[in-house]
Amino acid sequence: MAAMALLERADITGCSPDLRPAPAGDVTVVCHDLETVEVTWGSGPDYHGANLSLEFRYGTGALRPCPRYFLSGAGVTSGCILPAARAGLLELALRNGGGAMVFKARQRASAWLKPRPPWNVTLLWTPDGDVTVSWPAHSYLGLDYEVQHRENRNDVEDAWQTTSGPCCDLTVGGLDPARCYDFRVRASPRAAHYGLEAQPSEWTAVTRLSGAASTASCTTSPTPSPALAPPLLPLGCGLAALLTLSLLLAALRLRRVKDALLPCVPDPSGSFPGLFEKHHGNFQAWIADAQATAPPARTEEEDDLIYPKAKRAEPEDGTSLCTMPRPPSFEPRGPGGGAMVSVGGATFMVGDSGYMTL
Repeated sequence: MAAMALLERADITGCSPDLRPAPAGDVTVVCHDLETVEVTWGSGPDYHGANLSLEFRYGTGALRPCPRYFLSGAGVTSGCILPAARAGLLELALRNGGGAMVFKARQRASAWLKPRPPWNVTLLWTPDGDVTVSWPAHSYLGLDYEVQHRENRNDVEDAWQTTSGPCCDLTVGGLDPARCYDFRVRASPRAAHYGLEAQPSEWTAVTRLSGAASTASCTTSPTPSPALAPPLLPLGCGLAALLTLSLLLAALRLRRVKDALLPCVPDPSGSFPGLFEKHHGNFQAWIADAQATAPPARTEEEDDLIYPKAKRAEPEDGTSLCTMPRPPSFEPRGPGGGAMVSVGGATFMVGDSGYMTL
């Protein structure tokens, strides 16, 4: 009896007690919506790319070969598609080219169930502000359904919130009719009905539901196209040209202000001949030279005398006496006790210390 129990357990789990399967990689069995069974192998690290053959049967009938293989990129078999039956146990036997068993399993095909995703999903707002989600039921029982929703916002992607139930007509509450939401649905086999190897279906495509209020809108704000954005190079060149023009105008304005506040100082070389050419700007030496060449001051008796007008002698170099610079003339005394000196139309007073006052 113990041996019979061990053999029955080996048949359910897919491994014979006296036969250790050879490496065949990861073997995966999926029953798609109780219509077809897909068996794949050769994706694990222990698989070495050998051609494998699959045999199957339902119940106690004879083993039959796989009706349709599909190949991998290396040209070797990597899977098989076979029909599914709801009655009887499905036995799978995978062998290598030498006939050695590499994988064996025996259980109902529904134990590997993966339902198809729900279809024709409809969403409808209720007067209470809830959303009713409905879809056609599958042709078999033992399924639970999951409805997920999240608020549709442009800037933030919220987490999905799940509502589950055994029915194909669920109501989702706690929503704001003035906002927009995304919905998706999937079917999940119950573990108590199909076992732990069954897997849920794929999610349906996301369905966007606009708000029930008239002001609701699910339209996203348009993003500016990169082609319409101003190019950086022309913009930079324009800014540089504008900055250069501003600096030039500021410099011109600054020069005008400077000219207005600081007028030009006249050149004294025209009023004081010989001061810079002969005396190199030494004003005391120029005054001493001018005093030495000036005629002596006349007394009051000489002022009463009348001298005949003599003819002026023209200079030998042909220059006119009118163009020659006149030596400075001195007046007797100024009001401060110093001698008055007239040079080039300017009058100076020489003090006792030898300095001049303008």
